[in-house]
Amino acid sequence: MTEYLVLLKLDRGKLLETMNTLRDLPRKLTSGVELQYTMNVLGTWDVAVWFSSDKSSDALDFINNKIGKIQGVVDAFPVATFPHIGSTRKTAEEIE
Repeated sequence: MTEYLVLLKLDRGKLLETMNTLRDLPRKLTSGVELQYTMNVLGTWDVAVWFSSDKSSDALDFINNKIGKIQGVVDAFPVATFPHIGSTRKTAEEIE
């Protein structure tokens, strides 16, 4: 499964209500889409949603038709992520 990060801007008047809705999302969001976690972020965005999906089309559908339609979500910004597989740094013992 590919992982996705979506940053959300929320309506200040519905901030707590929307955050609670996001916190209550089920682990299995839709077919082929699974929630990893949600988190509050500081700055331009209010909340980040990290999820995984079998197909990019399912991920886009989830962002547009599920997250984007939650009352209080003003904007959704998908972020390209590139996970690091394993460590590429060598320990002192490996260098010697």
